[in-house]
Amino acid sequence: MRYPWANTALLLLIAFELLTGFASLTNGSASFRWVVWLHGIGGFAIIALLPWKGAIIASALARRRRLGIPDAAFILLAVLLVATLATGLIWTIAGRILAGGYSLITIHIALAAATLGLLVWHVLAMRFIFGRRGAFDRRAFLRLAGSTAAGLVLWRAVGTASAAFSLPGARRRWTGSYPTGSIGVFPTVSWLTDYPPPIDLSGWRLVLNGEVEHPLALTYAQIDGLSTDRLDAILDCTGGWYSSQPWQGIYVARLLEMAGARKTARSVVFEAVSGYSRQFALPEASHFLLATRVGGKPLNHGHGFPVRLVAPNHRGYDWVKWIVRIRVINAPWFLQPPLPLQ
Repeated sequence: MRYPWANTALLLLIAFELLTGFASLTNGSASFRWVVWLHGIGGFAIIALLPWKGAIIASALARRRRLGIPDAAFILLAVLLVATLATGLIWTIAGRILAGGYSLITIHIALAAATLGLLVWHVLAMRFIFGRRGAFDRRAFLRLAGSTAAGLVLWRAVGTASAAFSLPGARRRWTGSYPTGSIGVFPTVSWLTDYPPPIDLSGWRLVLNGEVEHPLALTYAQIDGLSTDRLDAILDCTGGWYSSQPWQGIYVARLLEMAGARKTARSVVFEAVSGYSRQFALPEASHFLLATRVGGKPLNHGHGFPVRLVAPNHRGYDWVKWIVRIRVINAPWFLQPPLPLQ
């Protein structure tokens, strides 16, 4: 086989990209920006490897007299990989592009997820290749290092060119998101199926219970009357946009003080009227804001009226909207899926 080392290098780089991509998607703190940088470098390293992998594919197909189902699946995997790389590269350079109502970065993520399933099948079906001479020797790993170095050079070159020519990509935040909206005006989005009908305030109460001495059940008028705290925070959506907004509401710490959190309290769960929920460590959650207003105006339904969570340094799916209940519990915050399932 020609270039067996390219298979090894490509497999390791794709696995690396899937891990760093997932980590990039689930972290909103700037302390994780290095993960996003590594993800970009890995993507360009794969691009640098494509000529060798292309030669392997061409050689394999040339030996086939007839293409079977495994060959068709392999071609589909190659197409998915190229499409994943292309959507990521275009997003990096050309700006916030929508296709069929979905951002290109959302399509990029969906393609990567589809690639994962076929990749697992392909590796299992073609595992004999990794026993070939040259697939795992010292030279293979040196070539992997060379591909990674090439990826670093390409990643840096694209970033420099974007800045030098004022390309749209130069406006991206470190997460890869583009600035969108103005004060009080920004996209209305929801995670999967989390979009309930408008809330009737006559029966709505914000309940705070669990590991507290004095459970609360506050009306909107009571919450609005307590909403004197202000916080400027960036909402960074995994759909590829971000918006810096002035929020007004009440800090979670004030509500916890009113309720009297017990010493056994470890985490805080914020639940929407739809059942959607996210959980955070108590010390961190105390610094979050329960917002009733944005840009000086009351929240509209799409932005989470009557109350939504403002969680700085977290991606948008953690900013729970339409909150109806806050539970203080004696359990670690990480006992939840890293991405919401609803």
